[in-house]
Amino acid sequence: MNAFDAVEKNGRAADLQKELETLFEGQNKSPNKEATSIPATYLRVTVSV
Repeated sequence: MNAFDAVEKNGRAADLQKELETLFEGQNKSPNKEATSIPATYLRVTVSV
């Protein structure tokens, strides 16, 4: 189950979004503010634009 689908049932999708943004900002090692670089052994990324 998609994490956002699960938390939306409890009305907490915005909370999850904020937590993920905080995590990404804290782990981003890119010197470019327009890019994200997060070192990881395994990372699955899904982007929707």
